Amino acid sequence: MKKWTHWLTLPPVVLVACAASMLGTRSLAVEYWQWHLPTLLITGMLLLASVALTLSACLHFFRAGTTLHPEKPQQVNALLVSGIFRFSRNPIYLGQLLLLAAWAVLLGSAGVWFWWLVFFIYLHKVQVPREEAFLSARFGADYAAFCQRVRRWL
Repeated sequence: MKKWTHWLTLPPVVLVACAASMLGTRSLAVEYWQWHLPTLLITGMLLLASVALTLSACLHFFRAGTTLHPEKPQQVNALLVSGIFRFSRNPIYLGQLLLLAAWAVLLGSAGVWFWWLVFFIYLHKVQVPREEAFLSARFGADYAAFCQRVRRWL
């Protein structure tokens, strides 16, 4: 049985923790909030890309009738290889990285990017390899072929 603390390692929880840490880091910086037009445009484009990637991926999960919950791999019943998954094996995590990047741009402090990097390393070294190991065991050669065709991120 898993400890109740296992939820602390779920990607959305780590994302929120990094976003809060970014805000804390920003409050220690001497720069001021940058609310000029270029900052808002870049933030908006990153946010739009994040939402588009995430919604597209979620729609594919729901259409396939499979779970997108990272802690319930036993409920995965389909290998998604079409749509947005033709370009990235991890479009939801890519969307989360873009969301955090939008937040970093809006905060306008160089120090906040440290927390973006922490989140990226967590995804790249912890969460994604865990899921890849499961998918490899579950789908075998089909997943190996998918990995040969499609990059992990972009």
